[in-house]
Amino acid sequence: MASINWVGVLVAAIVYFFFGALWFMALFGKAWAKYAGLNMENPPSSGAMVGMMVKSFLGDLLSAIAVGLVIVYAHASGDWMRGLKIGAVIGFGIAGGAYWMTYNWTKKPFMLWVLDTAHVTIGCAIAGGIIAAMS
Repeated sequence: MASINWVGVLVAAIVYFFFGALWFMALFGKAWAKYAGLNMENPPSSGAMVGMMVKSFLGDLLSAIAVGLVIVYAHASGDWMRGLKIGAVIGFGIAGGAYWMTYNWTKKPFMLWVLDTAHVTIGCAIAGGIIAAMS
């Protein structure tokens, strides 16, 4: 798989995961739960929560791999700002577009799209900056 920096990808995925924890727990958790239609008065069991966290990390890892591959193909290695921009475009353009279509058909609130798309856009931008800087 190209000359991707796997250590950079792993570091980026870990940072993306903790950024998500900050985003959904400290910054926008209550608003996100409201727009997503989740009842936080009855949270998942600790075992179910661990499973969801592992799956979330795997999603962050998959995103970091994709961003890393685009950085390699775009010859952006070593340029953290270019990597950050590539990550932001991937996050907003692909995830934002996919969320837009899905949320349209499932009739999810616009603000849920804003929160989810902003999370992925910023997360992929951070990942892109880290991967490019470490390549």
